[in-house]
Amino acid sequence: MIDSALSVLLLLAMGQGVFLAIALLAARQAELRGANRLLAALLLGSVAVIGHAWLGINRLYATYPHSALAIATIGLLSGPLLYLYLRSALTGQRLRARDWLHGAPFLLATVAMLPFYLQSAAAKLAWMQHRPALPWYVGVSVLVKTLLFIWYVVASYRLIRGAASGPLAVGLARLTKIWVLGAAGSVAAFGMEFLDVELPLSSDALGAIALACFVYATAFLAIRLPLGYRAHLPAPAPLPEPAPRYANKRLSEPDRASFLDALKRCMEVDQVYRNGELTLDELAALLAMTPHELSQLINDACGVNLQEYLNRYRVDALKLALHAPDQASVSILDLALACGFNSKTTLNRAFKKQTGLTPSEFRRGGAGAGPETGAESSSGTTPPG
Repeated sequence: MIDSALSVLLLLAMGQGVFLAIALLAARQAELRGANRLLAALLLGSVAVIGHAWLGINRLYATYPHSALAIATIGLLSGPLLYLYLRSALTGQRLRARDWLHGAPFLLATVAMLPFYLQSAAAKLAWMQHRPALPWYVGVSVLVKTLLFIWYVVASYRLIRGAASGPLAVGLARLTKIWVLGAAGSVAAFGMEFLDVELPLSSDALGAIALACFVYATAFLAIRLPLGYRAHLPAPAPLPEPAPRYANKRLSEPDRASFLDALKRCMEVDQVYRNGELTLDELAALLAMTPHELSQLINDACGVNLQEYLNRYRVDALKLALHAPDQASVSILDLALACGFNSKTTLNRAFKKQTGLTPSEFRRGGAGAGPETGAESSSGTTPPG
């Protein structure tokens, strides 16, 4: 009676696990794909262990000889998958190339088991029928699994403890506790079997029950909470109000002339262009304009954007400095920085575009007569004086 009830419980758990894994793999959120795949792999591994125990409860190992030790190495994947899933779900960190090293123990153990796995069904059946007492190296392998298990448990709890508090973090903490308690109970049961202690259920059956609880708890959490919710992220801030649009609003002619005069004073008297970090918003604030109005004014009056407008003044100031006798010993870069250029690349590109020469060529005397003033080249009007 107990075996029948347990068999049904495990069958339902297998179906639930496969269903959840398919749902996770089919989820469309691109940013959650990595976490969903890790949890799906963990669930499918649990289903494999539960299925192996189900065969044992129903005494079907002899019917399916290739099931012998088929899940012997899966336990080496459970810890890494749980840890990597928690890391992805709680921190949003994606898998890196070195994360595949977490699977190295599983791969090495599987390779070591290949000679047994590649045997015929008859050979495996004979091994099951005449299996002697468990050899010593099986106990060593369980010890290694246990140590790895403890390491991943500690790492997983550190992740959970470091995550922002929230319903998903709490749910994942409970889910991890279920997995840890079940795995610890299964290891303890195996140790008792190794010491020939009689148990009402085999260690495989106890482990399968624990994993079934893990699958059901995962399903319960998925119903209550979106498993893809990122616990570490705060609630998204409301979108800022859109800036007022001025597409249909243009400056009147008197305002346009007044603002243009104020802009020229900022350039020629205050020489604000010498500030290499000057932004559209900052210049607009100086002129009591909106950024859109200032951008529109410069574009309409000069046919350029703000950066090109400022660079015209900077180039003209640099041309004057390069021909000034008292600046002959100062490097071109230092003069350019004083004129408002903040990079050599921008300097060379803007200077060559406006003069057809590099700053070095211009300094050597290739410019001929004196340079144009910034106001003349920028605003199209004749500068004062």
